[in-house]
Amino acid sequence: MSAKLGSKVLSRTNLLHLLFWSVITLIFIYDRRYLIMKFRLPEHFIACVVVRMGLLISLVYFHLNVLVPRFFQIRRYLKYTLFLLLSTCIYVSLQNAYDIYLYGFVIGDVRSRDFWSAFPYNFFTTLWYLALSAGLKLSLDRYGDKRKTNQDLELSDTVSDVADRQVLLKSGTKQVRIDLDSVTHVKGLKDYSIVYTEDEQVIVKGSLKSAEQLLGMKKLVRVHKSYLVALDRIKTIEGNHIILGQHFIPIGRSFKKDLFQQLVPS
Repeated sequence: MSAKLGSKVLSRTNLLHLLFWSVITLIFIYDRRYLIMKFRLPEHFIACVVVRMGLLISLVYFHLNVLVPRFFQIRRYLKYTLFLLLSTCIYVSLQNAYDIYLYGFVIGDVRSRDFWSAFPYNFFTTLWYLALSAGLKLSLDRYGDKRKTNQDLELSDTVSDVADRQVLLKSGTKQVRIDLDSVTHVKGLKDYSIVYTEDEQVIVKGSLKSAEQLLGMKKLVRVHKSYLVALDRIKTIEGNHIILGQHFIPIGRSFKKDLFQQLVPS
């Protein structure tokens, strides 16, 4: 069960990451297309987008997976800021150099086409991309963590419920785990009791009263001085006997009234 929940969380997380990078890519491509069309340079559109997208993804990945966890989240803001500015400057420098290689000038602000004059414009637009990507990524991660937490709580509740519906019985030198929901009835002998389940019979030491206490989470009703029967298993009564599959459980005269009151409460 936990493996299935884990695989669902994993696949959902992968989808969220794919969605994140798709959104970032589409925004970037739209922005590059706008700038390139404004400069009327469609011939190198694919080359420009591929290289710039590779550089941007590298920068965003470095920011989200290195700078944020190693510095920002542990409140080392000064180091975070210094490394952020340094990595952004490297990105902008490579981007501007590639534009000059392709076109002979830098694509950015229409009025600034050389390496240094276009630097501030590309620097601040890059910071905008980083802020946008960080916001989207952190929002998706928070959503994914919240879903995972909810699923972990559901799994924990399920495991707890399963554990509460099981009991460990000592039978001779063995310890036998049984599911309380599978218990059909209990037969009391002099010093021992036999717990009947759907699949097996477990002999335990002690009186019928002791067996009833061991199976306290199970709703058992006394129908005879020597028998306890699971209330939810009683489907057919014939005369003074309860029929449980191949077993015919006698109903004691002093227990009959109480039994029917529990079966058909007023």
